[in-house]
Amino acid sequence: MAIIVNKEEKRRNIALSCRELLLEYGIDELTISQIAETAGVGKGTIYEYFENKEDIVFEIITTFTDEHQKRLVSISQSEMSVRDKLFHFLYLLFENETARKHLMIYKEFLAISLMHETKEMLSFSATCREQFITIVNDILRSGKPDEFIQVSASTFVLFATGLVVDSRMSTCNVKKEIHIFLDALFKNNTGGK
Repeated sequence: MAIIVNKEEKRRNIALSCRELLLEYGIDELTISQIAETAGVGKGTIYEYFENKEDIVFEIITTFTDEHQKRLVSISQSEMSVRDKLFHFLYLLFENETARKHLMIYKEFLAISLMHETKEMLSFSATCREQFITIVNDILRSGKPDEFIQVSASTFVLFATGLVVDSRMSTCNVKKEIHIFLDALFKNNTGGK
């Protein structure tokens, strides 16, 4: 009897097995040979499930994004104040070593997508942006309208993207920048610096 393989599950398992590899080598230095070896499959098998290296990278980054989004949803549904939720939304990519490793991959992805602007990268970025806007809208709706200056959710996503870009400079104090941004929006400046 033939073994039936769930192609999507196998594809996801290959990507999951290579997450640490991507974090170690980055997008440019990652090779199909490394991926195949780490996943415990032949190079030919890789091409049964992925068109090219970029396809694998998208799948791995998608696993990171899914986890990040789950954490953001958890933050948005928590009992924290709106200000604290927004702080954690903005600070999540910087909060620990694992987050900073994911951030490095995101920065590399951002640089590549700015240089090449492939349809797949633009579509992936647009999808992520819409997911983050939905989460910020949920957070903003949970607050009192007179608690803060009304701004669009896309303002937060744009600020977060700018923060990612600026965070590469050693002079950027991410926490301080987030507090300055939130202080400008909240009428009762109860945040810390």
